Amino acid sequence: MNAKILLSVIMSIVLLLAPCVFAQQAGQDPRALARFQSALNEDGFDVTPGAAMVWDPLGDLCAGTIPSARLANSGLYLILNVPKKVPKQGEIPDLTTRFKIRHDEAVVLIGQTPPPAKYFGFYAWIGTRFYPDKGRTEIFGTVGDAVNNATIKTTGSAPFNTPFALIYTPDQGTDAGIRAALRRAGYPEAIINTNVLPASMLKLGDEETADDFQISLRTALFEDPIAGQRYIQGAPQTLHIFRVTPRTPAIPNPFLMPPLRVRGTGESEMRLMNKLGELRAAIIAANAGNYHATDFRSAIANYEDYDNLQREIWADGGTRDAFNLSAGWQMPQPYLNDIITLGDDEFLMVYGVNHVATRKTTYMNINFYATGRKEDGGPPVPKWDAFVGGVSDDLFPGTATGYLPGDLDANLMYAYKVSRNCGKDEPNCLPLSAPCKRVILDSSTVLGLFFRMYLEPATKVGAAMQEILYDRVIKFSPRP
Repeated sequence: MNAKILLSVIMSIVLLLAPCVFAQQAGQDPRALARFQSALNEDGFDVTPGAAMVWDPLGDLCAGTIPSARLANSGLYLILNVPKKVPKQGEIPDLTTRFKIRHDEAVVLIGQTPPPAKYFGFYAWIGTRFYPDKGRTEIFGTVGDAVNNATIKTTGSAPFNTPFALIYTPDQGTDAGIRAALRRAGYPEAIINTNVLPASMLKLGDEETADDFQISLRTALFEDPIAGQRYIQGAPQTLHIFRVTPRTPAIPNPFLMPPLRVRGTGESEMRLMNKLGELRAAIIAANAGNYHATDFRSAIANYEDYDNLQREIWADGGTRDAFNLSAGWQMPQPYLNDIITLGDDEFLMVYGVNHVATRKTTYMNINFYATGRKEDGGPPVPKWDAFVGGVSDDLFPGTATGYLPGDLDANLMYAYKVSRNCGKDEPNCLPLSAPCKRVILDSSTVLGLFFRMYLEPATKVGAAMQEILYDRVIKFSPRP
């Protein structure tokens, strides 16, 4: 090959790879971060750094620093500490996990996405809202769609371990200014994301009656749990947060209300409804000699947070990325009489469709919570709301085939035992256990179940309720 042609080919490859190479470095490059802040400063913006905070809800519950770890998984969470406002000269920024924001402000995240996992998502929630008739009310509901591993703009062939920039703002002008500053600092357009805070439905500003917000990262099922733990624990040093405020308040130029990703494909699991009945009958028949069976229902837990916002009620910190069901004491109104306890010689069978196998979700898990105690035959007394065990879809394959031998649909189903006393090496049995001495797990402990299903692959959002066959629970108690 001619030397000039060879040199031209090499230079073309270098130019093609250069943005990717820079993108791999930019998220952690202190010089790029400094250039970004300098560019914004030159353009008339104040830039106030925040910090990522690692939160261990179970650890805090067991230490007695919080009264409840309601619906929290085992493991660590990441929450953003955002500056409350631009500090005065020489002041240390006052950071908070719940912040207000003006119509022309933004919160910017720059860093690296998590290592390979079944799921990650960056969320913006309305934390609380002020209502004239009842004051400030906890909502904890998402504002639109999350930025997740299926939708985030990055470089490379996968969305993991790659730099990103994420802008949360209501304002198009502020967004354009931040994007320009990022590009001048050397960040490729390909890694810049915007999550719109829709001004037309929010109460923006820094007044007492304005909404406050929270931004968090959720992750699930890292391929390498050690790498995942290292990422979460290292985020305070590697995830960079900035509050961006125009020195001169800007004329409002709000984004239009962004469209929501549409749930559902038209493909339903309902064809398996009769098969689910057969699985139930087989599970009961396998235990009929010694045990009495009691069925418990599951129901939707906060399908759309905009519904909760309109009804002015708590939204559980949900997300449109998920489809969630609950049973037992986690059951939404009006089914709170479904009280599940487990004696030493009792167990549950949780069964249903493996929604991952039917391609209705990317991953699913079933978590169990100790939610209170049933004392003296009276109503349950809320006490802890603590995670006491969970099982994920990676353990489901093959668990229903013994109940439906030779049936191909059995590969789309699961059946899993849950007990306080699983036998030694007992297959397909989840042992429940208290996370610490503060949480009591005995025959009087009231249990709640939460079924989480994240990201239908075809839609990149949670599944549609009419296309999901609800998971079920049977409690087995010894016959007299």
